[in-house]
Amino acid sequence: MNDLVIATQDDGFSDAAADANAGFLRGTLVTFSDGRWYRGKEKVEIKEGVRYAAVGTAHCWQKWLDKKPVETIMRQAGKPLPERDDLGDSDEADWEMGFDGKTPKDPWQNTRALYLIDPMTAEACTFTVSSWAGRAVIADLGDQIVRMRQAHPNAIPIVELGSAPHMTKFGRKTKPVLKIVEWKRGGSLVENDEPQLRLVHAETKSAKAIETADVLDDEIPF
Repeated sequence: MNDLVIATQDDGFSDAAADANAGFLRGTLVTFSDGRWYRGKEKVEIKEGVRYAAVGTAHCWQKWLDKKPVETIMRQAGKPLPERDDLGDSDEADWEMGFDGKTPKDPWQNTRALYLIDPMTAEACTFTVSSWAGRAVIADLGDQIVRMRQAHPNAIPIVELGSAPHMTKFGRKTKPVLKIVEWKRGGSLVENDEPQLRLVHAETKSAKAIETADVLDDEIPF
């Protein structure tokens, strides 16, 4: 019997991937709350120490009503995020109550997203955070990436999920930690004879979800 030959040049998967990456969220939602990491709407706990490739980030304002995001204003490349005063909804009398049921909460949340890829399965995930400490963690990660790419332009970090205590005006809290444990470039995220994982360009109208066209291969030597 002849082998079955399947044409892959136009199998529709590229279009499906583009649709999946068209919004602010890509793949499975990852969140951090009360010192723990969670994935999906079901909030399945992720153990600390799990590793992902960090492949992109986005910054936006999100408006929340009835505990759901109803409007998103993305930061445009090369431009600052709009000021809060430019968004409207400034009357606190119209705001919904926060988690304590007593304090009005601003419906507009300054939000950062970090796009992650599971190095073994290529599953896409999006970590979103609106707290000051959480946004600072992603900003610090971006600073490390930019400095590394001055010497190694195609460098992509492998980050390990963790947590750490920090003090706030409300007392001792816990913040997310994204520790870079190694750097990859050109080839495979998988060692030995395992199949290679390719991270492909996925541009959208709002932002680039994945910023590398190379296959992640060996570790960057120092």
